[in-house]
Amino acid sequence: GRDEELAALAQAWNEVCSGRVVRLVTVIGDAGLGKSRLIHEVIQRNGADATVLRGRCLPYGDGITFWPLLMMVREAADIRDTDSPEIALNKLRQAVGDTDVADRLASAAGLITASFPLAELNWAARKFFERWSSAAPLVAFVDDIHWAEPAFLDLLEHVQLSAVDAPILLLTTARHDLIEERAAWGTQPGSVRLELNPLSDAAAAQ
Repeated sequence: GRDEELAALAQAWNEVCSGRVVRLVTVIGDAGLGKSRLIHEVIQRNGADATVLRGRCLPYGDGITFWPLLMMVREAADIRDTDSPEIALNKLRQAVGDTDVADRLASAAGLITASFPLAELNWAARKFFERWSSAAPLVAFVDDIHWAEPAFLDLLEHVQLSAVDAPILLLTTARHDLIEERAAWGTQPGSVRLELNPLSDAAAAQ
């Protein structure tokens, strides 16, 4: 029952790989409509040929603005909950390979006390994604962006619009709340907005 959506996602993935470009795809639907199942299918089909990093937006809490980015950085650098801040920072710097980029990511993650302007954090995120897409195409999956802070949504759009020679699929899910707050989301060039409808009776039975 999701042939049309799978075809759109396959087209975006082909554009990412063949053109070494960024595509931002947002799957929108109410809870229980199968957003996660659709994303799982896409990652299963393409994950063997790609690097996959995952993040999730949180509905509340301190320091949540860049939480999805922090989750992806931790996964890429193999930072664990038991690591001290010093060990985590060393892992981050080794994984990123650029001190300026690493320090700005560390600031967003709370590993260092220094603070940087949002424009520099966006730049560091873009450089991070570019690096992790250099060896293989990158799928960066962010769940529940209807809970994202505006600054994080801006970061995703910055990466999508400014990354160079970087095969990146920014794959996101959201409820309709996102469109109520940000009506133009997913309509800019290089972006795709897929709004899920309930399955037909025949598809649900299948």
